[in-house]
Amino acid sequence: MRQFDGVIFDMDGTLIEPLLDFGAIRDELGVSPQDGIVETIESMPAGDREKARRLLLDHELSAARRAGLMPGASSAVRAVRSAGLKTALLTRNSARAMEIVLRRFGNLHFDLTWSREDGPIKPEPDGVLRACNELGIQPERTACVGDFHYDITAANAAGAISILLVPADRPVWADEADHVISTLSQLPGILGI
Repeated sequence: MRQFDGVIFDMDGTLIEPLLDFGAIRDELGVSPQDGIVETIESMPAGDREKARRLLLDHELSAARRAGLMPGASSAVRAVRSAGLKTALLTRNSARAMEIVLRRFGNLHFDLTWSREDGPIKPEPDGVLRACNELGIQPERTACVGDFHYDITAANAAGAISILLVPADRPVWADEADHVISTLSQLPGILGI
């Protein structure tokens, strides 16, 4: 009997190259390194919030138009789907940027896609839990693949299996993940497919 019924993928830095310069975005918006960009924007006064949303969206759309696929992304998603597992894309990015990526890379197919406009975002577990519910799978039989601390935090809080993609330097919090991989080509082995 297989261990997994579904896989939830992050987008930026997991399926596509991480072209968003979060340091520059934080500097432009005055967001401190320990605070979430989206969360800080949503706490701003209305006029500042709209300007900040537009600036963030401009960065996201630019990155979505330019980013290439991460090594092994297409084959990993294809292997997961071929094995009969449910798939979801869960991103803190905007719906418009997500749609650009999905149009550009038509070989990335998911049973469910979820952007920040769809509801609670990582690091909250709600997106993972809702995705599992909509896909009809249990969190403990779901693998969540991402490259950022919020991905691991959300997966762990939801009771899912967290898989951290770290192509280069291993972050200090990497041990919070259930599995750490350096390339998506390692994912099928972890999933047993």
